[in-house]
Amino acid sequence: MIVNTRGIVLNTIRYSDSSVIAKIYTESAGQRSFLIRTGKGRNALMKMSLLQPLNLVELSFDKDDRKGMRTPKSLERLQALNAIPFDTFKTCIALFMAEVVVRAIGEEESNPKLFSFLMNAILMLDGEKNVTSNFHLKFMIEFSSHLGFYPHKRLSNETYFDLSEGEFTNAEPIHPYVVRGESVRPFQELLDCPFEQHYNVKMPNNSRRELLQNLVDYYRLHLEGMKEITSHKVLEAVLI
Repeated sequence: MIVNTRGIVLNTIRYSDSSVIAKIYTESAGQRSFLIRTGKGRNALMKMSLLQPLNLVELSFDKDDRKGMRTPKSLERLQALNAIPFDTFKTCIALFMAEVVVRAIGEEESNPKLFSFLMNAILMLDGEKNVTSNFHLKFMIEFSSHLGFYPHKRLSNETYFDLSEGEFTNAEPIHPYVVRGESVRPFQELLDCPFEQHYNVKMPNNSRRELLQNLVDYYRLHLEGMKEITSHKVLEAVLI
């Protein structure tokens, strides 16, 4: 059965001098790995430019579950990104978003609503002039709702957010996985604000750095077997 679908490039791994393995999150078939022949020289550069993280593509492939590694029958650009490939700030956020998606989503899951969310987030990152260092934080919060562990909203003036339980509390948890101190208020504001207004939330850099680590911990606590996220260290160095 031939599948024609939209896709989001997540990452690539060099397979040989003339081919790569690309992970692409597809609208119709979830996250899949593809063997893509890039060729050499100028052709390779053109093909690799198509396979940069978060690029939007259109592809067709044979959906035969007996085949472990598929080679697309066609692979074309769906929509050009005008800022992410050329803006260091947005490129770093894109690399982080792509790694989070790879770590969080299984190979064989299809979820059109999640695909729509990811595509809209990518276009927002690419097109907005007001993108700030809050974008990736808000992305992680909203992404968690599609994964089944969106944080419970703050009811009054609770002092802590228990990352293990996913809720605010006045009793300090005995484990280390807690949002506390100056980070609680901006975390609540990020929860409450629409995605497109993430830049309105103000916080000191140390709180932003701490909250990023909190959210990475939050994912690892709620996604069993999730591999370590490493690109947030680049965000800490470049964006914060």
